Amino acid sequence: MSNKNLGRGLSAFLDMNNLQPTVANVTNDGKSVLNINVEDIVRNPYQPRQIFDEENLDSLAESIKRKGVLQPILVVRLDNGKYQLVAGERRLRGTKIAGLAEIPAIVTDMKAEDQLEVAILENIQREDLNPLDEAEAYRRLIEEFQHTQEELSGILGKSRSHITNILRLLSLPEDVKSLVRNGKLTFGHARTLVGSAEASQLARQIIEQALSVRETENIMKNVKIRRSDPLNAPAKKKHSASPEIATAAGQISALVGLEVRIKLKNQGGIVEIDFKNFEELDALFQKLNRLGEK
Repeated sequence: MSNKNLGRGLSAFLDMNNLQPTVANVTNDGKSVLNINVEDIVRNPYQPRQIFDEENLDSLAESIKRKGVLQPILVVRLDNGKYQLVAGERRLRGTKIAGLAEIPAIVTDMKAEDQLEVAILENIQREDLNPLDEAEAYRRLIEEFQHTQEELSGILGKSRSHITNILRLLSLPEDVKSLVRNGKLTFGHARTLVGSAEASQLARQIIEQALSVRETENIMKNVKIRRSDPLNAPAKKKHSASPEIATAAGQISALVGLEVRIKLKNQGGIVEIDFKNFEELDALFQKLNRLGEK
């Protein structure tokens, strides 16, 4: 499959003039479709989507019961008489849930590598694709089809920075990636944890304390400060804070989700909490109230 065709997006692959359907009924708009028994269709082995939302599938099934399948799925014929799905797994699953025996399909000849590319592009262009599945899809397009991030940006209409940030999620620990796949961690939270040696611990803290992305970013800043100073960096001031005080400041910061400083004074000291706006101050009050209720 040429880069020229890929650059035209998914619609290029689904152009009825290029698909060369094998058997068919011809609709009013010139598209050729065939009604196929759902039990004769096997799952696409190149499907990048790992998790399907059951509630959304039930909603789709209800729509199919009322209106039918509005857009045919895409399949290739196998040697054993069965069909392999290329695009439209949600429609196929929804049809099965709806209890229908057949589904309209376009039967085409397509190489294995082209099936992979179409499946990836169809899923990437859906709004609800999981960030980790999206990242895996980008990785496969880059590694198996030698596309650059710049090319993918133009093909998919997504910014280069978005593609770069999504790909970085693949470096997260497996337990954290599982939380992202299951929707327990947002893309914003996960992106903040990339590169952290404490990603797994921080991920659990985000969930347990219902931390916002901004609160998570502040915690990460304090984690970096603790790692770089005071143990590794030379003291800049005569009365610089001890490692114990820096650790205490980090622990308080983790609790409140804001940057914290502790300044020693005589036999006591001062705890300073930085907030950038009244929204952060209000969030601090709510956090302290929740901590007080425990």
